[in-house]
Amino acid sequence: MAGGSELLIEEGQGEVRLVRVQGNGCVVLKQGSGFRLTPEQAAFIRIDGQAYRGDVEVFVNPLGTAVVVNELPIEEYLKGVVPLELGPKLFPYAEALSTQAIAARTFAVVHLGTRAGRGFDLYGDTRSQVYGGVAAEDPLSDQAINKTRGLVSTYRGEPIVSLYSSTCGGVTEAFDLIFRGEPIDYLKGGVTCFDQDSQYYSWKETIDLDEIQESLNRYAGVGRLVRLLPIAYGRSERTVEMEFVGSAGTKMLKGNDIRFALGLRSNLITDMDAVEGSDGYLRQIRVEGRGWGHGVGLCQMGAVDLARKGRTYDEILRHYYPGTAIAKWY
Repeated sequence: MAGGSELLIEEGQGEVRLVRVQGNGCVVLKQGSGFRLTPEQAAFIRIDGQAYRGDVEVFVNPLGTAVVVNELPIEEYLKGVVPLELGPKLFPYAEALSTQAIAARTFAVVHLGTRAGRGFDLYGDTRSQVYGGVAAEDPLSDQAINKTRGLVSTYRGEPIVSLYSSTCGGVTEAFDLIFRGEPIDYLKGGVTCFDQDSQYYSWKETIDLDEIQESLNRYAGVGRLVRLLPIAYGRSERTVEMEFVGSAGTKMLKGNDIRFALGLRSNLITDMDAVEGSDGYLRQIRVEGRGWGHGVGLCQMGAVDLARKGRTYDEILRHYYPGTAIAKWY
């Protein structure tokens, strides 16, 4: 495929079509259950105007869903991930970017093969790691990736679940209190960090419940809310269990589901005031809190602070993942 070609992918019934943009018209190049696109040497494939390294596979996966998969080596994949997860222009600190590179590489290694039934390994968004292809790449993050090539964080000789989030609000939380799963030794929470420089260290917002009714239905399914009752807190004082009482019943939500249901930046709620309407249902909630994200594992803004203070990437990683080590994986 020529380097200047731009492609659009369309999904039909049980098949996919590859469409090339050509002036004001489109030409169908191929259709069927699947095919692979390989660029010419030193060229990129462009999908919907975005350039990507490596090959692109287009196929209908075992679930009957049409998918577009960018297949490339992990080190090239990281070039499109690291600068979007920790912006090198805002945070031009080599050790922080190296920390992010190792965390992102470890995350990728651990998830290889975990979604084979869907036909890919990683999503290109926040469900895995944000990936932007060639347009996202930056020389500073490229240097960090090259410097740490093949390095991963390990625990007892195996790559770790290297979770990370933007701003932990001063202290991290335990994996099992935020996500579904058993406790993890190096993700017990309670790790302190100095991320006060983050714009999301503290926040306040007023949430109109009518605007989030769809997410409330998805996560809680109790109809219109009557009452919210915090039940349990984690090591970081995050709310890890909350009772949702509504017109259609009562449900206990845990961990991240609380955040997603209410549309909050984090579960570290420092104050919450519910405003009741004349009909007896909650109309608004006024919330104050700290942090952005799940708060488990590496705090990116805390890593930036430690890098500014002269800490190395291995020191930063061991701080947030206690008991782990750095190993050359390939």
